[in-house]
Amino acid sequence: MTSLTSATTPTSDPPMYCANHPETETYLRCNKCSKPICLKCADLTEVGYRCKECIREQQNVFYNALTTDNWIAFAVAAGITLVAWPIVAFLLRMTGFFGWIIAALVGSGAGATLAQIIRNSVGRRRGRYIRHFTLAGIIVGLVISGLITMTLTGFAPFFSLQGLLFLILAMAAAYQTLRW
Repeated sequence: MTSLTSATTPTSDPPMYCANHPETETYLRCNKCSKPICLKCADLTEVGYRCKECIREQQNVFYNALTTDNWIAFAVAAGITLVAWPIVAFLLRMTGFFGWIIAALVGSGAGATLAQIIRNSVGRRRGRYIRHFTLAGIIVGLVISGLITMTLTGFAPFFSLQGLLFLILAMAAAYQTLRW
C-alpha cells in the first residue's frame, strides 16, 4: 500500500534558471540544445520550444548573401531613387487629385519592382540585412535628389502628400519583397 502512494506522488525536480535571465526560474528547455530557457526566451516552433540562438542558427542556412551584397543593394536603391524620385514627384503634383489614385495604385508596384532589380543585382542571394540597406539607400537617394532638384529648379519634391503616400507604399513593398 505504501508503494502505491509513493508511485503516484509526483517527483519534484529542482528548479532551473534561464540561461539568459539568471533570476527567472524555469522548467523549460530548448528541444535542440537542452539549454534552460524561460518563456521570454522561448519560441514555439513546429517541433517544440527552441531558444533564439538555435532558431538563428537554423535560419542562417537560408541566408547566402556576401558582405558586399548589402552595399550593392544600398547603391542600387540610392541610384534608382536619385533618378526616379524627381520625375515621380513632379508627375504626382501635376496630376492633381488623380495623383492620389496614381500614388495608391503604383506605389507598391514601384517598390516591388525596385526590390526585384536589387535582388537581380545581388545575384538572387538572400541576406538578413539587405532590406535594411535598401531602405537606407532609398532615404539617401531621396535626400540627395531633393537637394539637387531644389537647387537647380526651385521645385520642392518633398512637399506633396501624394508623394508621401507613394513613398510609404513603395518602401513597405520593397521591404517585404526583400524579406526572403
